[in-house]
Amino acid sequence: MSENEGIKYTWPPTEEQMEDVAVSALNRSQDKDVKVLVYWDNPTIMIFDPFHYAQTKYVNKKYDCHERTVEVIIGEID
Repeated sequence: MSENEGIKYTWPPTEEQMEDVAVSALNRSQDKDVKVLVYWDNPTIMIFDPFHYAQTKYVNKKYDCHERTVEVIIGEID
């Protein structure tokens, strides 16, 4: 069982939670510019370079990290 399994996250995510997703996405990808989608009802699944989005509320933020960027998109539900 993963450490996040069974945890309910409140909507909208906090700035710290958004940053955690950004750091995790940068660590999982070698790309210079990273775009990641996470649905808050199951935040352990990261979708890189998304092209399809569910009908739900979204928050997004772009971060610069050294010479890389990461765009974090978090949807409320999938």
